[in-house]
Amino acid sequence: TVSVLYWSDPAREAWIPATMSSNRSAIMKEAFDLLQKEGKIPKTSVPTALRAAGLNPSEEKIKEIMATATDLDMSAYEALVAKHDDKSDTPEAVKEAFRVFDKDMNGTVSVAEFRHIMTTMGEKYTEEEFRDLIQGFDDNGVIHYEKFVMKMLAPFTEHGNPEDMI
Repeated sequence: TVSVLYWSDPAREAWIPATMSSNRSAIMKEAFDLLQKEGKIPKTSVPTALRAAGLNPSEEKIKEIMATATDLDMSAYEALVAKHDDKSDTPEAVKEAFRVFDKDMNGTVSVAEFRHIMTTMGEKYTEEEFRDLIQGFDDNGVIHYEKFVMKMLAPFTEHGNPEDMI
């Protein structure tokens, strides 16, 4: 199945379209073809290439990677992705993180608490980015996180719903 996915560059300034197929190798090949110049991904595009491969490195991790990064041919790109794929963004791992904040153990977290976490901890979202993130998921002040996680990770899972990727 092929659908359209957009991923952002590190500065969140531009959105790059790419076709999305059901396995990482095909995704990486497509990203490589889009980003490469003269057979190599330029160093400045390495963060975008990592995100295109389904990784979600923190800004701190990006800085660490960029300190030693060079232009990447396809094999170097594959090696870099393999090295930094901690598999922590699996749907089950993300749901487990939400369960920590699920006080009633009913599959929900409060929008207020989720807002506080997303706007004050780690890579902080702006209020506008947070509103965009939860758009369609606010159900009377709570978020049903199983649906939220599946929708957010659908582009990166092998059996994601193609409608979720448009």
